[in-house]
Amino acid sequence: MLTAKQKRKENIAEYILYMWQLEDILRAYNFNINKLVEQFSYPQHIKSDLHQWYSEMALAMKNEGVEKSGHLMQLKELVQDLSTLNIQLLQKKDEKEYYELFNDALPYISDLINKSDNKVKNEIDACFTGLYGYMMLKMQNKEISEETHKAMKIFSKLLARLSFKFHEYEKGELDLDL
Repeated sequence: MLTAKQKRKENIAEYILYMWQLEDILRAYNFNINKLVEQFSYPQHIKSDLHQWYSEMALAMKNEGVEKSGHLMQLKELVQDLSTLNIQLLQKKDEKEYYELFNDALPYISDLINKSDNKVKNEIDACFTGLYGYMMLKMQNKEISEETHKAMKIFSKLLARLSFKFHEYEKGELDLDL
């Protein structure tokens, strides 16, 4: 809860990946919030807050039909907002650094989209999907190819820059006049 709020404020890409992970954690615990919260060694008042937060998240997941897979609508909308910003940044003449980062990532993005059977909705969704899958492979101590490591470094750089631009936009500090 506190981590999510902090990540939302500081780095929207990390926030999205963190929330995707929390969705999977809730699924892994079969939405047993009590069992999940018991794992923490926080004071009781913080555990109560966590219980309420996880319960609300679990209810939202059930209401949106993403108990088994998929992501909450608010997270999908954030990915779409980032995708829209991506398109806008690519159209700006003074965003050469961003354009270069995107072009570096594009072959890996295209490859991931092709392998996804059109489940990945856009280039930014591909970056998030790739990074999340990469995180899961690392957590499972699975072997990861050098090419995948390279692609994920590029995706990370692109999403870090996009997150920075997103927060500039949220603060009203980004001029999107094309």
